[in-house]
Amino acid sequence: MMVLAIGGLSIFIAAIGMTISGFALPGHYSGAIPPPNIGALGTTQVVGGIALMALGALILASAGALLANLARSRALATAVSVLAALLAAAGIVLLVGVTRKDLALIVALAVTVIAFGGAAVVLGRLRR
Repeated sequence: MMVLAIGGLSIFIAAIGMTISGFALPGHYSGAIPPPNIGALGTTQVVGGIALMALGALILASAGALLANLARSRALATAVSVLAALLAAAGIVLLVGVTRKDLALIVALAVTVIAFGGAAVVLGRLRR
């Protein structure tokens, strides 16, 4: 459960930074000749940051529901953990295919797969 709370909070905070960076990206070209697509330059970062904020909020909400011992919160937390692990695994697959690999990002996503996958396994086991 701590993996959910800490992981969800860290994903949410990183998503805020990613979104702000996407909004500020066109400003990096002030005083220089901007590229022709300056209007759409940070759009991918902004959309990705908003999607990650939603995922982080969902993870935090499932951890809070689990802490409050709400009905079906265990199933919700398991599903959210599986979703986070699958998204991180898809990110690894996409990053391995590019020519310029970012090893730090691949390792971080691998840790995310292990952490959320492990949380899904622990939460998904049947209670006695």
